[in-house]
Amino acid sequence: MFRPGADPSDYLVAESPAMRGVLATIDRLADSDGPVLVCGEHGTGRELVARVLHLRSPRRAGRFVTVRPGFDGPDTNGSDDSERARRALRSAQGGTLLVKDVCDVPAAGQRTLRRAIRIPEPASTKRPDSSGEVFDVRVVGSADLDLEHAVAAKMLTRELYEPMAARRIDVPPLRDRGGDIPTLVERWVRHYANEIGRGKLTISTHAHERLVKYPWPGNCAELKNLARRLVVHAPGSRIEAGDVAAVLPVVAERVPMEDLSFEEMVKAKLAGFLSRMDGYPLHDVYEKILERVERPLFDLVLEKTGGNQLKAAEILGLNRNTLRKKLDAHGVARGRKGREDRALDD
Repeated sequence: MFRPGADPSDYLVAESPAMRGVLATIDRLADSDGPVLVCGEHGTGRELVARVLHLRSPRRAGRFVTVRPGFDGPDTNGSDDSERARRALRSAQGGTLLVKDVCDVPAAGQRTLRRAIRIPEPASTKRPDSSGEVFDVRVVGSADLDLEHAVAAKMLTRELYEPMAARRIDVPPLRDRGGDIPTLVERWVRHYANEIGRGKLTISTHAHERLVKYPWPGNCAELKNLARRLVVHAPGSRIEAGDVAAVLPVVAERVPMEDLSFEEMVKAKLAGFLSRMDGYPLHDVYEKILERVERPLFDLVLEKTGGNQLKAAEILGLNRNTLRKKLDAHGVARGRKGREDRALDD
């Protein structure tokens, strides 16, 4: 929530390379009057990016209006989707209309938006929609990253998607913005501390390190909520790593593959396999997993021995005939893979 009269740019932290790239894209698109698509995971600050785009555009003196996919609002009960979309466009005349989660806009609403958006071309003019109205509005849509699938599934019309996608801003997830996390945390901690009169709270270096390592599945929205909890629960005037650990949910941290032990890598793979197979019957899992381990092991050992099966058998601690049988078995042409096989290969 912005303070009255606050500049949204003050809230957009861009100390990381990823967010500096976002600011560069905003500046490049600001003077254009065409539609824009702001993409990213939920909680990444897509609305904030859209607000900054509006304030850096020639429309900054106009209204910035945010609507949900159904264009719900006062006096919209009983209206059809097209009329709801037109009301939203009227409310933003001269300014910017942000349509959140544009993939979820009903088909009739999408058609109305497409007829209303302005495509900046040399011969372009303000186009009336089917009702005869002309809308002087810049349309911005927010969406997650799976847009092509939404178009293929006909949830989002290509007629609306293509002109918006030509001006796209990709907002990175918080886990890719490590350089921004300390500043973001400090700002929200200061905000909530002032709000409840706690006075100045500092954050230790170890606490910052703990926060940067966390994968932030809820992105900036989760960070904001965590900052509030830290202000409420931290006992002293300095937030320590232990205070952070006490309020962080138990989520596996991202660990580079090379830092995992072999057993940990196998366990992680099997956990994913069992999760994907939830609700489906499982058959011969032990044998299937052994096959997946044996096949690459045999390939690597034979490569090491130059194809010499006798040496390979010695390295593996297997009888030569046993190895030959296993190699023959793995080399047999397979039929179509079952669900368990495909899940293991993912």
